[in-house]
Amino acid sequence: MSSTSLPLPYYNDDKKSFAYPTIHKRWPTIIEQGIDDVQQTIKDNKTEQLSTSGETIVDKLKQLLHDFKNDTTVRHFNEQEIHHNKWLHHYNTTLDSLNQVKKVTWQTGPWLYLECYLYQYINNFFISNQDSFWHSYDIFARLKTKTFHQSELGVLELCKRYQFLNQELEQGKAEKETLRLLFVEFIDISLWGNATDLSLLAGNVTLEDIKSVQGAEVRKKNEEKIIVNDLPTAWSETGLDKEEGVSRIDIVLDNSGFELFADLILSLFLLDSGLAQQVHLHCKEIPWFVSDTMAKDFTDLVGQLKDEHFFPNIHKQDADAIDLVSSKIESYHKSNKIIINHHPFWTLDYNFWSIPQFTDLYHDLSQSQLIIFKGDLNYRKLTGDLQWPKTTPFKTAIQQLATSGLPILSLRTCKADVVVGLPEGVNEKLIREYEEAGNDVGEFWSSSGKWAVISFNK
Repeated sequence: MSSTSLPLPYYNDDKKSFAYPTIHKRWPTIIEQGIDDVQQTIKDNKTEQLSTSGETIVDKLKQLLHDFKNDTTVRHFNEQEIHHNKWLHHYNTTLDSLNQVKKVTWQTGPWLYLECYLYQYINNFFISNQDSFWHSYDIFARLKTKTFHQSELGVLELCKRYQFLNQELEQGKAEKETLRLLFVEFIDISLWGNATDLSLLAGNVTLEDIKSVQGAEVRKKNEEKIIVNDLPTAWSETGLDKEEGVSRIDIVLDNSGFELFADLILSLFLLDSGLAQQVHLHCKEIPWFVSDTMAKDFTDLVGQLKDEHFFPNIHKQDADAIDLVSSKIESYHKSNKIIINHHPFWTLDYNFWSIPQFTDLYHDLSQSQLIIFKGDLNYRKLTGDLQWPKTTPFKTAIQQLATSGLPILSLRTCKADVVVGLPEGVNEKLIREYEEAGNDVGEFWSSSGKWAVISFNK
C-alpha cells in the first residue's frame, strides 16, 4: 500500500474516536496535575530562587491550559527551543506537512501527533528554565512513586512466585515444553500489567503443576480476552524453541511501576532459564505520557525494592523474596545481562516505520532475535495510529517494518481505536457485546482495556 493510499489518522474532534474523550478529560487533568506538582515542589523547597523559576513554569503550564481550552493553533517550536533540544525540528517538519492538509489546532489535529507534541512542549518548560534545578525534573515522578507504592500486594505475590520457581529451575534444567509454558505465563503477566490474573503461578506451583490439566485450563481462561495471539509463532520462529535459546531479546518498555516490575520479572526468567543470554530494555529520555519508563525509573524501582520502609505492610518473613528479586536484577545489570538503553527516537512523533532511517538505533535493534514492544502507545506507533480496517493484517499495518528484518512482537492491552489482524466478524461481535454491557459507543470496546492482542512479524 503506498503512502498516498494510507488510511487517515484519528483526529481529536472525531466523537466516534477515543481521542475525543481523551483530549477533553485527560489532557486538562494532566496539565492541572503538573501545575500542582510544580507548586508542591516550590512549597517543599522554600527558596526564593526556586520559587521565582518555578512560577515561570507554572505560568507556562497555565498558558498551555488556556491555549488548549480555547483551541488555539498549534505553533512551531522556535529556534531557542530547538537550541535546548535539537530533536524538536522533527516536530516542525511534520507540522508543516499536516498544515498543508488543514490548520492544526489543539482540539482538531491528529491525536497521536499532538499527544507526542504535548509532552515535548511541557518538557521544554523545564529544560529551558534558567534554573538548572529544573533541567532533569520529572513532573510525573510523584505520581509514578505513589502508584508503585499501591502495588505492594502484587509485587510481593510476584516476588514469592518468582522465588519458588527460581528454586525449581536451579534444581535442574527444565525441559523445553515447561519453559515454553512458563514463557507464556510471564508474557501474560507482562501483557496485562496490574490487571493480570496471577492465578496460574499461585502459591508454590511446581514445574509439574505448570504442565497439568488444571494449568492448561487456567491458561485457556487467561487467553479468552486475547483476540489475536501470535505467541506460538513467535516462539517457534525466533529460535526460542532451540535448545540453546537466543543470544538477545529486547523490550521496548511502556509504563514504569508495576508494569516495569513485571517486565523485569520476565527478564529474570528469560536469563535464569537460558532462553536468552542478554535482555536490553529501552527507556524514554524525557517524562513521557505520564507513566512511561525513563532510565532513572529503573534505578528508582530497584532502590524502592531494596528500601525496607517503601512497602510498609510486608512482613519480615516475606522480605527474602523481594531481596532475592532486587539482588538478581542488580547482579544481571552489573554483569551486562540486563542492559538499559535509551534513544531520542522513542520520544519523537514518528511512527516506528521510520526506525530504519535512524541508522544507529536500527543497527542496534538488528542484533536482537526478538523485540518485544510493550503497551498501547507502542502499538499505535507500530501501526501509525491510522484508521485501518480491523481485519487488516499486522504485516500490512506496520508498513516498512514488515520487511526491515526486525523480529517484532507487540504485547498490547487495547486502550485506543486502532486494532488490526482481527478475524472477520470479531469487531462486529465485540461492538454488540460492549453495547449490551451498557456502553453508549460499542466501538469503544477497543479502548476499554478489557481485550488484548499479541501480534508478531518476523
